[in-house]
Amino acid sequence: MKSFTKTKVAIQATVVGFGQAGSRIADVFASFKDSQGAPFYNCLALNSNQGDLDELKYIPSVNRKSLDLGGLGKNPIKAMTILEEDEKVRDNFKTFIQEQIRPKDDLVLFTAGLGGGTGTSTVVKAIEEFYEFNNKPLLDKELTKIQEQIGDEKFQSALRDKKVRNKLIAKAHKNIEDKVKKIGVIVTLPLRADGPDTLKQVNEFTQRIWSLANNPLKGVAFVLFADNQYMYDRFKDLDGAVKQKNENYRDYVNNEIANVFHEMNSATTGGGTSVTFDAQDFRRVLLENRGCLVINKKTMSIEGIREDMLESTIIDSMKDSLLHSPISLTIEENDQIRSASIGHIGLLAVLDQEGKSKIGSSFLDDARIKIMENSEYALNGTVFSGYIDNVKNDRQSSIYTFYKTDGLPSRISMGLVNEYNEYKAAQKSIGHLNTSIQKIEDENEEEYEFDLGELDLLDTFGNDTEKNDKESKSKEELLSELFE
Repeated sequence: MKSFTKTKVAIQATVVGFGQAGSRIADVFASFKDSQGAPFYNCLALNSNQGDLDELKYIPSVNRKSLDLGGLGKNPIKAMTILEEDEKVRDNFKTFIQEQIRPKDDLVLFTAGLGGGTGTSTVVKAIEEFYEFNNKPLLDKELTKIQEQIGDEKFQSALRDKKVRNKLIAKAHKNIEDKVKKIGVIVTLPLRADGPDTLKQVNEFTQRIWSLANNPLKGVAFVLFADNQYMYDRFKDLDGAVKQKNENYRDYVNNEIANVFHEMNSATTGGGTSVTFDAQDFRRVLLENRGCLVINKKTMSIEGIREDMLESTIIDSMKDSLLHSPISLTIEENDQIRSASIGHIGLLAVLDQEGKSKIGSSFLDDARIKIMENSEYALNGTVFSGYIDNVKNDRQSSIYTFYKTDGLPSRISMGLVNEYNEYKAAQKSIGHLNTSIQKIEDENEEEYEFDLGELDLLDTFGNDTEKNDKESKSKEELLSELFE
């Protein structure tokens, strides 16, 4: 039992699932309820057909929206076209974004699977539409205020100069930064077995998402690229007891994503020690700056646990990740070391209350100092650390490490391209079958050999060579006409 997951949360969030995979992740979030039975998160789901929405267990029916398209055939390019050009679908989608998503929460969390279906396209469109309706008006209003301050002539002159215009927009954005509605994006990458067409489309849409995430005006606080292939490989190696809790690897992935987020979000409101990772610290790690969100979690039994074990676990946890392959934070290029930038870092320990008397707090200080002094981490923020030990945690000690970086998992930066190229190379080496339909010869068919002269056809056409030369039609065409 994890008693700390039944308290309050640090970040109030609306969770919106797009497509089948995204909706099921949101449905797990909808299952989390406090000790009075009230849901922690406002959860919604959007899909292209009603059938997939009907399978959800916890999201209220009033919060489920179907575009009534009967599916989009795993073609996100087609889906984008429909969302942009079909007036009815476009209006339904805009109404969902504008009227059903409540931006008053600290965070709006968009979840989707990037398998090429509905979620792949709609999550991109949702980011753009959310910005248009919620954050762009704030920017427009602030720019109008600046225009009134400096005068119309000077303002118009500034807009014509690209460098000056960018400075003007940056100033306006800084002025409204605290008012910008924050978006978090959690997307899942497909399996390698989904094939080259899916990999190619996903590669394109991950670029679109990452481009939006790196635009400060869009309000995307983080993107978490959970990797189905990485999770599937791990799921296969789990023991039977853990597997029985999940019908398949997809349920396993969905549960891991939602559970680790909620555990961190609730543990940071717990208190219980003099070294507290409070709610404001957690909000700063997740909501300030931008980047790829990296989360890891490691657990160990409370039996025989020591401070040095916890310290080493924190250090090791920073090198790995729970939901995708590790990110290479340093890369050597042309004899130079390049480091990915890291914002704030969170180090959180949740210790079962039965191990409380065995552990002091020095393990956190020692781990934090070692991480700050590690030259591999190009740290541009603060290391927040804390632990709670007055809760039930299944007789375990759980270590959570999390941060945002401008680095990416290797499968995003290069892996999808490599997998696609491997598929194409394999196809070329195999060759293709001859798909023409062979003719079945009739063994009883008689062969006719004759001279056209025997049928008096030469008289029909005449024997005058000069006359034949003047004919515009070929003999084959004349014969054809004769037998019509």
